[in-house]
Amino acid sequence: MKKKEIQSTLGWGVHSEGGAEIWDTNPLFPHATIKFTELLKLVFYPKKCVLYWFIYRAFKKKNRGVSKRVRLQEPFRILDVGCGTGATIVDLKKLFGRGVEVHGLDVVRLQLDIAKKKIKQYGVWPQVKWYDGVNMPYQKEYFDVVYASDVLGHVEDVSSWLAEIHRVLIPGGLSLMFSESKLGKHAFIRRYLFNRDCNIDPHKEFHISLYSKKKLKQLFSHAGFTITHMYSIFWAKFFAHPDEFQDAFSKEKRFFVLRIVSKVLLFIKKKLHPFSTAVVELYGLIEMLTIGRWIESQGYIIRAKKE
Repeated sequence: MKKKEIQSTLGWGVHSEGGAEIWDTNPLFPHATIKFTELLKLVFYPKKCVLYWFIYRAFKKKNRGVSKRVRLQEPFRILDVGCGTGATIVDLKKLFGRGVEVHGLDVVRLQLDIAKKKIKQYGVWPQVKWYDGVNMPYQKEYFDVVYASDVLGHVEDVSSWLAEIHRVLIPGGLSLMFSESKLGKHAFIRRYLFNRDCNIDPHKEFHISLYSKKKLKQLFSHAGFTITHMYSIFWAKFFAHPDEFQDAFSKEKRFFVLRIVSKVLLFIKKKLHPFSTAVVELYGLIEMLTIGRWIESQGYIIRAKKE
């Protein structure tokens, strides 16, 4: 796909003569009240688990010793940039209730139409808006947290985008995100393949802004943030997610051993699903919270505080 075509959709969705391709998921918490057993599901969604935990800590810190009346008058405000079809904003509203004001932004109007239906379906009322991918339609210093997952890699002008996040955050507010990145030095198998013109990134045509860990730190610093936590995830992606290698391997006659091993791993994972998937995702969480701060793989959980 040409860069011009990518820019026309800003990377979020594929427009074609047949319509648009979008990515849709359901909320983790579909019921009116969240049971403890439902909360436990988060450990099988490592990115959400850590990012939601950061939000929870910020929420509790702000509301410590504050009356319910004051909480409703001055709610904890969360913005989900790149909210897609609304699964995360539904989850956040269900998790934190009336004391939280949740907003969502996206650049694809079709996704927002689906998000509005999903919001109504699940009986919560976050606010969603379209934006142009550059200017966020909010006053400065409005949000306590700006959340974004799998978005930065689709943004053309990352510096301006981070500056806009900084603008809408209150002093001391948090930018919480999962950011795609360039392959890090510890992504041994993926780097080996990439250096031989075999890119296994399933969304490579949409990832227009991928940076190293060092460069990401610089971008956040220049935008006025201090990164307090930065975790890589799924260093062992070849073993954990063999499905992501299949498209690239299907076009290859090279890498015989890797192709065979990947097929065997995929067969086992499918055969043992959903238990295999649960084990893999739980491993991802454990890896992230143990060696994730030192590993440079691909993609980072980032907690950055507005200076």
